[in-house]
Amino acid sequence: MSLPSPNGLLEKLRNGKRSRSWPLRVAGIVGFLVTVFLLVSYNPGMRIALRPHSASHERPLHNVTKPLPYRHALESHIAHLEEIQRWQPPPGMRVIGLVFYGRRRFVTILNCYLQRNLVENGGIIEEYIFVVRTEDEEDLAYLEELLVANPKYSAHRSAGSGFDYSQMWSAVEAGNVYVKIDDDVVRIRASEATLVYAADIYELYIEDSTIRSIVKRKVEHPEYIVVSANLVVQFALTWLHYHLGALHPYLPELTHRKSYTPTTSWRSSELPYWDGPADFNMTSFEAPDHHRWLPLAPGGVVDLEKTPIADVKYGVGGISWEEWTVGAQQHYSFLENLEKDELWRYGFEMWDFHYDRLSINLIAIMGDDVIAMGPMPRDDEELITQIYSKQTGRHVVADGYGVAVHHGYWLMSEHDGKKGMETTDVLDRYRAYAQENICKS
Repeated sequence: MSLPSPNGLLEKLRNGKRSRSWPLRVAGIVGFLVTVFLLVSYNPGMRIALRPHSASHERPLHNVTKPLPYRHALESHIAHLEEIQRWQPPPGMRVIGLVFYGRRRFVTILNCYLQRNLVENGGIIEEYIFVVRTEDEEDLAYLEELLVANPKYSAHRSAGSGFDYSQMWSAVEAGNVYVKIDDDVVRIRASEATLVYAADIYELYIEDSTIRSIVKRKVEHPEYIVVSANLVVQFALTWLHYHLGALHPYLPELTHRKSYTPTTSWRSSELPYWDGPADFNMTSFEAPDHHRWLPLAPGGVVDLEKTPIADVKYGVGGISWEEWTVGAQQHYSFLENLEKDELWRYGFEMWDFHYDRLSINLIAIMGDDVIAMGPMPRDDEELITQIYSKQTGRHVVADGYGVAVHHGYWLMSEHDGKKGMETTDVLDRYRAYAQENICKS
């Protein structure tokens, strides 16, 4: 039996030729139109690149197709990034980077991003001040090389050491804008107001829009005491990134390699699938030096809920602060998202921490506010994000469009006598990406 066409049904309705079954027919028409709409509007292959990468995928990446609900988020994210790239600081406002210097192995990566964000290279930072926090002769020699090679770099020696950050802010002046990150800070200066943007030497990746984005929000919203970047491997944001769908199932490689040559590739698509047992126990894993983390095969016996990230909770501390495995999984997930041009997965408009403690790894803050806080205690983070914030009623927020990557916390390097993040090849992968995409430009 043939069914009448939708046009025929509509014609009968218009002519008043209704039968007792007309409600069912109308429902059929509605269902037909909804089906057609879904088929026409849904395009699983839709993909908009944020930056070109000529990657030849040797295997399919996780979540290659973007679910329909993400389409608006992706388009909104790209439109916002284009708006940010056009933004310039108000006339008379100088943006200065304040870099807390301590370890050359991180700065060899970070330096390319610092250069990229100078005004002369299309950025908004006019100069960098390196706050020296090391006595290592090789670290100091490398810093001297940077100062000689870059007229926009200068050094300021800090009296603080270890976990004493009381002298970190001694270079701050009123009327300037600064940026700060644990052990590394980028500082921004303005003639009438002070803004600080901090980048720790532990920063391994800074998206082109990040510095502009956090500075823009801080300038336009002085009611916030601090504007943080949207940091990957940041204890207060790890839970959020997990629930935004930015993290993927990875586990450590179980085969020990007899020799190691630093990798020249950062692409996750070139990694083999993890082939460990279904009853693998992360707590008994002894991490060898320079080991990789490998993606789990889709539909395998182990999924995301059985990887370290699945136990993360929202709040201060916890495994997102002390477990290196959680940090490693975030790094490899980020590199996968970076290769697929899917950093929009981390995106949100703004996250208000209210008076919760925030790790100030990459922030924008006004120099006038730093001076108003009085003498800085050893724990500058607590004073800025909790004590002074509550005293003034001004919140600490994260800018969801300013993506950057933080290497990890000190507990992730070594905990309970066991080596952690340092045993992975994460640094080599970020260095490979920077040399291929950032340093050359």
